[in-house]
Amino acid sequence: MSRAEEAGVFEGDDRQYSPTRLEGWLEFVDGPERSQPETLSCSQLAALSPAALLRHNDQRAVWHANLGPIKTPQLLHLHDELAEIVDSNRHDGDKAKPAALVDAYPGLGKSTAVREYGRDFHRTQIALRGETTPQGHRRVPVLYIALSGNTRIRGLNAAICRFYGLPTRGDADALAERAKDAVLSLKTAVFIIDDIHFLDASARATTAMANHLKFLANTFPVTLIYIGVGVHERGILTEGLSPDQTLHAQFGRRTTALSLRPFQINTEEGRLE
Repeated sequence: MSRAEEAGVFEGDDRQYSPTRLEGWLEFVDGPERSQPETLSCSQLAALSPAALLRHNDQRAVWHANLGPIKTPQLLHLHDELAEIVDSNRHDGDKAKPAALVDAYPGLGKSTAVREYGRDFHRTQIALRGETTPQGHRRVPVLYIALSGNTRIRGLNAAICRFYGLPTRGDADALAERAKDAVLSLKTAVFIIDDIHFLDASARATTAMANHLKFLANTFPVTLIYIGVGVHERGILTEGLSPDQTLHAQFGRRTTALSLRPFQINTEEGRLE
């Protein structure tokens, strides 16, 4: 029993962290598995003291709020596709690595599915290569950030630095160099960039942002996995070019578009899923 519980205070198993910070991502990856609360009969529940009943119901609420993710056929298929892209991106540092874009309707679990893939990849890399790099740094195989409304180049670079706990002062170029040093030192291999549809989509900014994403792919030795809604329609993949110029969109050609099938109940296969 903890000191808080001895004093009559019940902290519960709520875990308040943000996976967009390294400390929170490590909690997401390495946090202990939750224990399912004991199933009590009606008579057993009635026999509990008011304080014990409150604690029991609190444990049940946390348990049910954190079930899953469920290994649906859609999730498993997406993980296979992501693994194929990441596993094939073992190029040397002077070669650009193709990216992946998970673009699907809201509410289907895109972010949950990709974060789960990122957790599995992180754990695999630690098991394979160890928790520290040959230079003695902590190994951080995966970076996860989520963008906010109308993000521009400096804001994207700052979010990367913020994940690592690095200073966010300076212009976009200084932040990019700071982030690159962290990637190289900590051996990060995968960037997960969530809510990419929040990138500034103005005509001038779209082209600049597409060029910046190409810069990340060219100079950061990582596989970029983007998550978003309606990204193609916003012009990022086509670098702001008109429809008859989209063949010139290098960023789009380097990015494999993936999706999640929605759940359907109008077929037997869908009902089983």
